[in-house]
Amino acid sequence: MNIPSMPLDRAIEILGRQTGCPVLVDQILMDGRTSAAVKGSYTPQAALLHLFGSVHVDVTATVSGLSVSPLDATALTSGDTRAGLRTAS
Repeated sequence: MNIPSMPLDRAIEILGRQTGCPVLVDQILMDGRTSAAVKGSYTPQAALLHLFGSVHVDVTATVSGLSVSPLDATALTSGDTRAGLRTAS
């Protein structure tokens, strides 16, 4: 997988195309955010968590793909999330 840092909504779109796994995410979780870069071997779920960086979200596998939901209020606050990245493994 190779997705450079870019607007989060665009990065999630690319992730869906590269993995063939549709992603359901509320627009408010993506507005004004920049993704972390993802390069290497990841499961679709781990790659999606990595794209969100330090934003506290949960990624759940569903019958139709992946679903993203906020874990706390920080996920609902727009902003650049590249500082303090969380490593997804």
